[in-house]
Amino acid sequence: MLAETWSIYARTMEGSRIHTLSAALGDPTRASTVAALLSGTAHTSGELARACGVAPSTMSGHLSKLIDAGLVRVEPAGRHRHYRIASREVADLLERMDSLDLPETSPPKRPTPGSGLGYARSCYDHIAGQLGVELHQALLDNEWVLIRDHTPQLTVAGSRFFTDLGIDVDHLSTLRRPMLRIDLDWTERRDHFAGSLPAALLDHMIDNAWLRRRQEKRQLTVTELGRRELVDKFRFAFAW
Repeated sequence: MLAETWSIYARTMEGSRIHTLSAALGDPTRASTVAALLSGTAHTSGELARACGVAPSTMSGHLSKLIDAGLVRVEPAGRHRHYRIASREVADLLERMDSLDLPETSPPKRPTPGSGLGYARSCYDHIAGQLGVELHQALLDNEWVLIRDHTPQLTVAGSRFFTDLGIDVDHLSTLRRPMLRIDLDWTERRDHFAGSLPAALLDHMIDNAWLRRRQEKRQLTVTELGRRELVDKFRFAFAW
């Protein structure tokens, strides 16, 4: 009876999204590929092959499986094909999976807090790492965001601040996507903000040269201009 029940359960799981996603992410190279794409930027197959340390032909096979699983999408661009995480919902799922602490025999390898990816990185479309959690705290300290019942809310003062910064808060408020959401940071094990407002803030910081992206990596670099602007506008206290 037990064997029959297990057989039915196994057949049911084969058709589930859990089975599809676990099969796609179970390979270390494919897991590294989606991690690289969590920068939110598009990459060619060759760039991903170099980032993951595999041959281009090997990467092509892995990308096909990730596309079939609905985790990655391809965008033709002339003679090239660029690959991205399939959607923001997929990116959110992958980030949350990365943040889980499970009773493992060996803990996951995380970047050193405060350096490299642990210092500042993009999680799909918002800022994470030490910079992300410090920005989270700055928004609370300046009372631009309040948290009620575990839900972050932009205050009137916060709306005025981001509008003055050049971010169209009124437009963001019309989107189906939440303006603010709390995420547990993968490396810092503290909260950072995600949502349409942090996404717009990351775009603003890159467009205005406060931050620079490292080629083919999620890592972000704070420029000297960025440090000055963060101190001036966010009342940031750089201790690193």
